[in-house]
Amino acid sequence: MKTKDAIALIESAGNRLKSSGDWADLGCGAGLFSKALSHYLPVDSTVFAVDKTRSFTPDTEKIRFIKADFVNDTLPLEELDGILMANSLHYVKNQPVFLKKLHAYLKPGAGFIIIEYDKTIPVPMWVPYPVSFVRLGQIFHSLGYTSVEKIGERASVYGNDMFYVAFIAP
Repeated sequence: MKTKDAIALIESAGNRLKSSGDWADLGCGAGLFSKALSHYLPVDSTVFAVDKTRSFTPDTEKIRFIKADFVNDTLPLEELDGILMANSLHYVKNQPVFLKKLHAYLKPGAGFIIIEYDKTIPVPMWVPYPVSFVRLGQIFHSLGYTSVEKIGERASVYGNDMFYVAFIAP
C-alpha cells in the first residue's frame, strides 16, 4: 500500500482529526499510517511512531519515531488525543487488558483508530490473535466506549481476507 492509499483509507476520520493534537501510532512499522495520520492533523501536532523492530527516518517534523515494544515497555507518552494501531493489535494476546492500560497515555475523551484483518481464526506468525470487527466492538464496549464505527474496509493483497478501519470514541 502506498501513502496515498493509507490517507484515503482513513479519510472518514479526517474531519474528526483536524482539531486533534498529539497521537501515537503503535506498531508503526515503516511509518505508512503515521504519515497518513499526520496528513490530517493540525500543523502543531505530533505523531509518535512506535515500533520495536523497525526504524525509519520521518520525512516531516510532525512525526517522531520511538524505538520501543509498545506492549511491554513503558512509553514516554502522555496526554494523547488518540492512538492509531494499524495491523498491530492482532499481536497482543490479552487485548482488553492492553487497551485498558493505554488509558494512562490518553486525555479524557481521546479516541482510537484501529485497522485490522476481519478474521476470527488465528494465522500463526501473521495474525496470532485476530480481532474481527465484531470482537473489537465487544472489547471497546466492555471498556466503556460508546461508539465503535467501521469507517472503511478494503481487500487485503494477501489471500481473500478483508481488513477494516474503525474509529472508536468515548
